[in-house]
Amino acid sequence: MRFSDLSFRRRHISHSVKDYRRVVRRMLRRMPNDRALALAQSIGSETMEGFVAQGDGHVAALRHHGLTDGMTVYDVGCGCGRTAQALRRSGWQGQYVGADVVRELLDELKRQCPGYETVLNTTPTIVAPDASIDLVFHWSLFTHLYPAECYLYIADSYRALKPGGKLVFSFLEMADPAHNRVWQNNLDHLRRGDAGQQLDNFLHRDWIARFARDAGFSLPQFTDGSDGSNHPQLWQALAVMEKPDVTR
Repeated sequence: MRFSDLSFRRRHISHSVKDYRRVVRRMLRRMPNDRALALAQSIGSETMEGFVAQGDGHVAALRHHGLTDGMTVYDVGCGCGRTAQALRRSGWQGQYVGADVVRELLDELKRQCPGYETVLNTTPTIVAPDASIDLVFHWSLFTHLYPAECYLYIADSYRALKPGGKLVFSFLEMADPAHNRVWQNNLDHLRRGDAGQQLDNFLHRDWIARFARDAGFSLPQFTDGSDGSNHPQLWQALAVMEKPDVTR
């Protein structure tokens, strides 16, 4: 599949685009701009201090899994640049591309991180040529998509990654007791007859392993959300997939 296949790219993920745009724009109307932008991130931050700490934690996790200077990275669901701003603070040097479905958030990222590239994209694709990216990552994106949509992102990440490149993403899982509050919150909404703000999806590690195998990745590595041994705790679980390099 080529990223320029326009017939495929028109098939945007309408439910998540509509839900997320509604949530973000409601926040921007009701709250001071800096707090709204922080809360608009998929995992969420109650304060700008938390926003900064989460971004720094993301960069630490990415460095642990191979991020180095000179790489080309692609941040799916980049929002207003929580990870981008952390990369800039850390002194990282490389080519950054951030993709999101909300123009206002992309505009803020560009304001905070001049020189970083942004892409408005509403499809389950990586807007990049084949084998051109060293590292694809996203935080709490799959928590708001259906499993089949998650797989489409995984498969297209494989296409866009260079041999030896990695896909890193966070996810919710029923096996983690800490994630139960998301599940319980959804139940409470339904019992009251209320619609949730957006879909909250849980993935099983066996499913993720199946997705990796079907897309062509090596067996994924997993890190519990409470594991702070190699980088700060991320709360959500972490999956890392590598595209095999057959030339090695």
